[in-house]
Amino acid sequence: MDADSGSLRRRKKRRTFTTASRAAVELVAERGIQAVKVDDICERAGISRSTFFRYFDSKESCFVAGVNQGRLDAVVAALKARPASEDAFTALCGTFLSLSGDWRRQRGFLHLEARIRAEDPAVQAHASAQYLAWENALADALHPRLPDGADGGFARRLVAGIVLCAVRLATEQWLKDGVGSSPEEKFAHAFAEARALLVGGG
Repeated sequence: MDADSGSLRRRKKRRTFTTASRAAVELVAERGIQAVKVDDICERAGISRSTFFRYFDSKESCFVAGVNQGRLDAVVAALKARPASEDAFTALCGTFLSLSGDWRRQRGFLHLEARIRAEDPAVQAHASAQYLAWENALADALHPRLPDGADGGFARRLVAGIVLCAVRLATEQWLKDGVGSSPEEKFAHAFAEARALLVGGG
């Protein structure tokens, strides 16, 4: 298979993945997770059941993929664009703060995910797996920012885990307060608390 054919196949797979996961989000938003079947997602996405199960193991995993569509890629890209002089913790916190300006577009997805996650144990399990995938991806992206001599894998995972925990707690508070304004202030507060604990100020 030549390079063009391989690239075309990858784009087709990505389109199928995106179309199905978006269909799952739309249907869950309309009906709730319990009322949506795999066949419903397939019909809206224009794919067969066999194609669906090549990409997802359940409607829950498809839904979680949909509400997170493109978010991790955006975070990794923004992290790589941060000034090289920033340490890992500062760079990752700054990344989430810079992306908080997109809150109006994201709030619907975040609110829907939080509600469905609270209602459905299977969605909660897939969301937890997604969280781990984020931690691993961000840990890899932090590699160039580690000080010489640091235990690479452990240090990267630790920084990513701490910042993601702060993001999760800040997001939960933001959703609880009604998502009527930017979450930037809550992110900044959570990051400041985390930094204070890291340097012994807590």
